[in-house]
Amino acid sequence: MSNQEGNRNNQYSFDDYLFVRDHFNYYNDDDFFQALVRKYTGVEFEQIERDLRAISEYVSFRFKNLADKANELENRMKITKLKHFDAYNHRIDRIERCSETEKLEQEIFSLGLFDPLRNSPWNRFVKMFLLYQNGEAGVMCPVACSHGAVELMQKYEDSLSPEAKDILNHIREGKEGEYAKGAQFVSEIQGGSDVPANLVEAIYVKEEGKDGVSNCWRLYGQKFFCSATHADYAVVTAKPKGTKSSTRVAAFIVPSWLPGNKEKEKRNSFTIDRLKQKLGTAELPTAEITYNGAVAYPIGPLEMGLADIVGIVLSLSRLHVAFGMAAGALRVAREAILYSQFRNAFGIPISSFPLMINQIYDLDHFSKRSAAGAFKVYSEYIYFGEELISGIRELEKMDNLEERKRRFRLRELIMLQKIVVADEAPKMIRKAISFFGGHGIMEDFLPLPRLHRDSMIMELWEGPRNVLLTQIHRDLSRVKDWYPADEFCRDVLKGADSDLIEEYVLEFTRIISHDSLLRNDQQTLAICRDWEEFSNNLFIAYQEQALRELNYADKPLNFSKLLRSFKKRNTAIA
Repeated sequence: MSNQEGNRNNQYSFDDYLFVRDHFNYYNDDDFFQALVRKYTGVEFEQIERDLRAISEYVSFRFKNLADKANELENRMKITKLKHFDAYNHRIDRIERCSETEKLEQEIFSLGLFDPLRNSPWNRFVKMFLLYQNGEAGVMCPVACSHGAVELMQKYEDSLSPEAKDILNHIREGKEGEYAKGAQFVSEIQGGSDVPANLVEAIYVKEEGKDGVSNCWRLYGQKFFCSATHADYAVVTAKPKGTKSSTRVAAFIVPSWLPGNKEKEKRNSFTIDRLKQKLGTAELPTAEITYNGAVAYPIGPLEMGLADIVGIVLSLSRLHVAFGMAAGALRVAREAILYSQFRNAFGIPISSFPLMINQIYDLDHFSKRSAAGAFKVYSEYIYFGEELISGIRELEKMDNLEERKRRFRLRELIMLQKIVVADEAPKMIRKAISFFGGHGIMEDFLPLPRLHRDSMIMELWEGPRNVLLTQIHRDLSRVKDWYPADEFCRDVLKGADSDLIEEYVLEFTRIISHDSLLRNDQQTLAICRDWEEFSNNLFIAYQEQALRELNYADKPLNFSKLLRSFKKRNTAIA
């Protein structure tokens, strides 16, 4: 019980906590992040660290402030609006966003993340990882989609039309100092993740249209979930009529405006019908679109569209979802733990209570193993020259069995990682919010409510849990002749405790040997329940091994030490 008398002039202040939180440099002050970069970037480390230290000054302060400002309630009311017509009755479908989001996007895209002359693969990754500590913020979805568009178009670069090559260069290398933004429009009202059920049509038209373009593919139909609607170009799926593959999905790159029409706000023969009101990622415009003859350029053979979209574009988005949430977890854990050390209750810091000690450990450990796992998975992607294989049929054309297996492991690890991190992150953010008590739900007090809402969106993007678990099970069944389930499991857990490996191998083999997850008999229902639980355990074991391989000597956060250090640093700068 407190022995203080009442005081109508309560002098309590959060200023010391705010000072530490708002002066923390995401890279320069994070020993764990630095250890990850040092381990994985090898001979590039010194150059990459110089770049990271410079950019982190912007990301940790200016970019963070822009992202937080855009999320203020008065801005969220006006974050995304759709203006269908101008004053002269011209259909323009203008996306209007708050100025902070537009500034943030402009400055992030000016980094030329996909420009090979400015960023190596590792340089690009660690910069994106750093940027994701500010959440999606209406910007990182276009970054992820641009990444997918670049990789898909690079695969067929030699066979692209001149127009499509120009689009690739605009996204990758920029034009007159401006880097274009990409999007991907796949889902339709009837299908969602069921991409083969797409019904949007692609028709090759020889005659010149009202837009002056002839001898081109044109798209007709509706897309239902179109995020980053404001982007310059979108990878779009459609079924090509009048061809041998008319029932199969093809991939196209579609400009939002034909040359010379962006300034006139004249869309490429499509309408933005309405914006979605989403639980999270409120800064990011997501819309329903109707194509009415939009000019489109094919990417690769028409019959390869489905495999390319799933194997390359969606796989890259899943990578982004997972490492983006892992990056955000570092910030969430840090800010919550520092608050628990700052805040006193019943005469002691709340970080001293045994229940809180356990929760601090759980939160800190989740963030570190998620980040370590994300770096390890991404290192495999870089090992293969940032080239993903479209599907298992393409994999089976490889004569080198060890490379085939390693590529297959990457394909499955990407899905497993997305499932597990997206499942755990909302729970962990909710736990972090509880550290702040009533302040944790105050939108103007901290960014965690925004990050929590966004995490709910990430769970569903690029395939919900059930879809991906079914796909992984099906994949393992398809490759059992050249990559048995027990061998796959041992390879995934290589380096872990041998007893744990053998225990997991038995359970994994039992689950994968079940012939199908698409029946509704009691045995299948039981297997599905076991698979849901075991998939988490399997990938968490992978993350734990990645964390052990880092061999990081843990340096716990210390609020008082950071406060003294930052005040000293701030005084020296002044």
